[in-house]
Parts: sequence; C-alpha cells; structure tokens
Amino acid sequence: MSTEGNVSAGQGGDRVPVYDSYARLSRVPETGELEKIETQHEDNLRVIERLGGTLGERLQDGLSAWKRGVRRKDWERLLERLESGQSDGVVVWHTDRLFRQPRDLEKLIELGESGYLVASAHGARNLADPDDRYFLRIEVAHAARSSDDTQRRTKRRFAAKREQGIPHYGARPFGFAGPDRLADKDPKTGKRPDVSAALVERERAAIRDGVRLLLGGMSQDKVAQKWNDAGLRTARGYTFTGLAVRDVMLRPRNAGYIEHDGEIVGRIRDHDPILTESEFARLQALFAGRRRGRRRGRVPGNQYVGSGVLTCSCGRPMSGRPHNGTYSEDGEKRRQYFCAKNRRGCGKVAVDMRAIDGELLEFVVQRLSDPRFADAIATARNAVADRLGHVQNEITECEKLQRALSDRLGRRELTLDAFDTANKPLAEDLARLNEEREKLEQGASDSPATVQSAEEIRRQWIDAEVPDRRAMLKSALRGGLHAVVKPAGKNGKRAFDRKRLTIGEPEKPDTAA
Repeated sequence: MSTEGNVSAGQGGDRVPVYDSYARLSRVPETGELEKIETQHEDNLRVIERLGGTLGERLQDGLSAWKRGVRRKDWERLLERLESGQSDGVVVWHTDRLFRQPRDLEKLIELGESGYLVASAHGARNLADPDDRYFLRIEVAHAARSSDDTQRRTKRRFAAKREQGIPHYGARPFGFAGPDRLADKDPKTGKRPDVSAALVERERAAIRDGVRLLLGGMSQDKVAQKWNDAGLRTARGYTFTGLAVRDVMLRPRNAGYIEHDGEIVGRIRDHDPILTESEFARLQALFAGRRRGRRRGRVPGNQYVGSGVLTCSCGRPMSGRPHNGTYSEDGEKRRQYFCAKNRRGCGKVAVDMRAIDGELLEFVVQRLSDPRFADAIATARNAVADRLGHVQNEITECEKLQRALSDRLGRRELTLDAFDTANKPLAEDLARLNEEREKLEQGASDSPATVQSAEEIRRQWIDAEVPDRRAMLKSALRGGLHAVVKPAGKNGKRAFDRKRLTIGEPEKPDTAA
C-alpha cells in the first residue's frame, strides 16, 4: 500500500475531492486469468481524473472478498479513512471487487451518510442517495449470488470427480510424482520441473520400509532419523520429525483411497498404491491404539520409580538419569534423581536413586500396612467406583446420541452445519468425561483395598516392575502427601542423609534451594 501525495478530504472551501483506489486480486470469468492489481489501479486513476478528484491511497487485498472469516487489511483501512474524513470516496474497477457480501455494503452505508462516493469504470453510486443505495444493494446481491453459484458448481464438480475415482490433488506430497516444490519456476512457462522418477521411487521404498519398521515396534522418531540419515527430506525440503512421519504414513492416498473432509469416500482410479489395504488398516489401528504422550514409568528400560512423583524443595517434579560410576554391590550403573533446569527446576538438587528408593519402600510398607489407611482406601475406592459408573453411563449416552446424529446425516435428514452444531457440545462432553474416566480408572485399582501385612507389601514391592511400584507409591501418598527431596548439606560428606527426604503436607517452596 502506498500514498500518492499528502492530501486529505475537507481542506479548504473549493477543495479537490480525495478518492482512494481499491483493487482486489481476482480472475476473469471468461478466461480464468488473474486480473493484475496494477492494471486495476491504472483504470481507477483514469476514473478519478474524470471525476476531477485526486488520488488518496492505493489500497489492495489479494484475498477472496466472499470467503467468510478472511481478514482484508486494506478494506479495514478503507473504512478507517472514510470514518476519519480522510477520503471522499473509493474507485474500483467493478463493484464486485469491493463487495461480494451484502454485509460489506451495509457496513459502508452506515459510515457513508455524509455522501461517500463509490465509483467504477461502469458508473458512480453515492451512498447518501437512497436510489443509489438501492441499486448498489441489487448489484451486491447479484455478486453474492454469483459467488454462491460458483462455489456450488465447484463443489459439485469435485464431488462428481470423486465419484469417478478422480481426486483433487494439491501440491506434490512425499512419495508421489509431480512438480518439485523446491525448484524455481521456468520463466517461460511459469511452471516448476517434475521431481525425478528415481527420487519418487526412493520415497515410496522408504514408506514401505516405514510400515515394516513401525509394525515391528520401532518408534516414529527413529523412523524419522532413519529417513533423515538416508538423505530424504519432506516435499517442502525439511528434515523429518516423528509427527511428520506419522502424517506421511496415515495418508489415505498411499493405499489408493480418496479422502474428503477427513473421511474415505472412494478409490482412486488407475492408481498404483504404495501400500496394500491390509498394511494401511494395520497402520491405522497401530496409531489409533496409541495415547498422546506417554506416562512416566511405562517406557521399557525406565528404572526410576520416583521420576515425576518426587518433588524438589523448589517445588518442581524431579527426573531420573544415569550417574557416574557403578554400585559396589552388583556393578550396576549408578542412577540419581535430579531437579532439571530445562523443566523450569532449580537445577541444584540431586540424590542417589537407590538410597531414595530404599526410603520410599519403608514408607510404602508402613503406610499400606496401617489398618486405618487401608479402611480409608476402601472408602475412597467405593466412592470412585460409584462415580466411575456414573461417568461411563454418561459416555454411553453421548456416544449413542452421536451415532443417531451420524445416521441422520448419512440419510441426508440433517445438514452438515446442523450436525456440527448438535455434535459440538457432545464432543466437548465426551472429551471431558473420557479424561475423568481415565483419572478414575487410575485410582480405582492401584493398591489393595484390604489390610496386608508389612511382609506381604514388602514382597510385592520387590517382585514388582517399575510401573507397579510407582502405583504402590502413589497409593501410599494418597491424602495430599508429597515426597520432597531437600538439597545436600554443606559438610562435604558423601553418605546419604535420610533427613533429605521428607513426606508430608506440601510446604512453601524453598526458593533458596
């Protein structure tokens, strides 16, 4: 956007009116070619000269005027200049460049009571004139109808192609032929050259190999590393991440499917799929069965019972890591709990894992063998079970309603907009209820509900894997207790000080730690 001279409306008695030139990127309906912004401005300048005015500002937007939700910055600037009295009117190549929705015209009419002029190569309309407002409303309504008709025809054309097995392709994705998105456009044709057939085959081979690796248990992060090490890059030229691998592998086009609005609606005609239907179905099941993120202690090889459960004296959860040296008893690698700076911790507290785990064992044995605590657990568990049943009933009812809505949508008794409106609160309730159910299930069976002897609890701890030990520890901490690790003393002793671990109600964080 540029300003032509330093002019403004309302200066002097016999002033020259100031008109802004507004242009919008659009296509010629007959040829489909883009109408250049500069060409529109040139035509607008000739109209301004004919009206005896002077150019205020060149305003332009490259986005659709009829698409809802699109912000047009220079359109907003146009309104600001009108409201402030800096402009007497606007000149456009055609009124449909300015308005494609009636709401835009009405907004301008509200601000144009003082005689704002809308001019074009096809004539001028004064917004202060009732007759001109009437004709403008007709023109804008016609433009809106034209846009709606175009959109409807476009949707129907794409739907017909999908029914024939012809999908609507965008830019070239990983594993398929097409223009190289990283290459420069040919100055003559304006097109990019296609990627080589050899590269496409390497990408397709990587996808097939990725299926085998993922179904064999390899993580998507390691598959991404393998692809990066082989010199492969995304279609945009970026290195792969685990999420990028997931997106590539779950693309329905890999198996020859046509996807529309997140749903598989058909098969691609004359297509050489990369994956078989069976492989794609197994991949979908693999990723659908994964929860987002991971729970501490569930990863193979994780040896840290207190990771995420222990709290540093600064108030942040502690993590686990290997440490220098080995334990003299069995030669196993030393490990420790520490407060991680990269997780907003103080980074000043670390303690030997075995020493702390030994203290945690004694606390768990004492706590879980106490008859009073066992009774409290049983009471709490009964309450959890009641609430869990209620939540499950609500989830079942929400899912039942969703199925009924989907069935009506499939029979075309319900529009998509009406379905979205009805389904939105159900989806929100389901997300909330599923989260609550998961939390309740974690607390419903993580410890015995009857009194056990100290020997039985100790034996369970020794025989248990890390996740089960963690569950026992969390159960023992019920009632708002926190296990807090304090900094080591400054006496230089390397022996573990039992006073560094305190278990009780949370205290105010020690900012000096």
